[in-house]
Amino acid sequence: MIRIDLGARGLGRVRFAASPLDTAKDLLFILARSPQTLGPRWRDNAVRALTDRGLGLLAVVAGGGPLGYAPDFLRPETVGLDTTLAAALHRVATTPAERVHYELAAAVGGHSWDRTPARRPPRLLLTALERGEEHLAQRLAGELEQFWQAALAPHWPGIRSRLEGEVAARASAIATRGISETLDRLAPNLEEHDGVLQVRLLAPGVHHMELTAEAAILVPSVFVRRAVFCGGEPPGAPAPRSPMIVYPAAPADCLPRTGRDELLGATRVKLLAELAQPHSTGELATRLRLSPATVSYHLQILHRAGLVQRTRRSRTVLYQRLLRTPGEAPARP
Repeated sequence: MIRIDLGARGLGRVRFAASPLDTAKDLLFILARSPQTLGPRWRDNAVRALTDRGLGLLAVVAGGGPLGYAPDFLRPETVGLDTTLAAALHRVATTPAERVHYELAAAVGGHSWDRTPARRPPRLLLTALERGEEHLAQRLAGELEQFWQAALAPHWPGIRSRLEGEVAARASAIATRGISETLDRLAPNLEEHDGVLQVRLLAPGVHHMELTAEAAILVPSVFVRRAVFCGGEPPGAPAPRSPMIVYPAAPADCLPRTGRDELLGATRVKLLAELAQPHSTGELATRLRLSPATVSYHLQILHRAGLVQRTRRSRTVLYQRLLRTPGEAPARP
């Protein structure tokens, strides 16, 4: 059991974030710990990327060592949904040497709060460590980039839209239901009570930790099935991180559904996918490689159907889709 005591103030600082590198880390972790939960195509893509590009060190380190622990520096703290792959990889490559040493010692020998004996570390990892922690961080950043390009890059637009829709839906739920109820619905093994977040582990009693934090980061994932805890250390850890909880994004497509003939068509589906975040007509035209007139035409239809809303900022009109919760009736024009 992981208990994170946030208190009322810390609960108000809980935020959602996601990045391309988060998704790569999730895929690697699930591939190593529970590959049977991945679809065959995802599993084959990931294995092929690791094998064809010779990413053995990444497979050893990112997959998780004893008790499923994988170094947290491979998943830098992110802000919102705008962190680029390049920015995240730079933070991995420039991780302070003392932080790398601390986390690799944990992966090899068990955390200071977990005395369970570890298996002997793979020689590939020990050999890489002989060249120093800075070299190891840089090498892992390079292998992460190769893995992302081979296994995830072609699929990223769809994954990104799903993650953006997930975060937008949770933000709407917080506004209407409150943060406590929203957090309780994120994962079957995650709950909040009186400012305390609790993550129940698959094997109760094997690992137990309690910590106090001023904030927490929630990261939606298209690969995990249960909440996974990472980050957050006892006092004295070098370069301490905020607690981070990775949770399963809603499996159903967040796009609104309708039976009206006028809403059928690939262009409007693509527009709705982009409108998880507000965009202007010009921005949408650029992203979808359409003329502004074409985008404007389809937006007017979606707006009349009650599927998108318009807001004005200065001289710019922004559009964003209206999300519905499961079971809620569709909006009427």
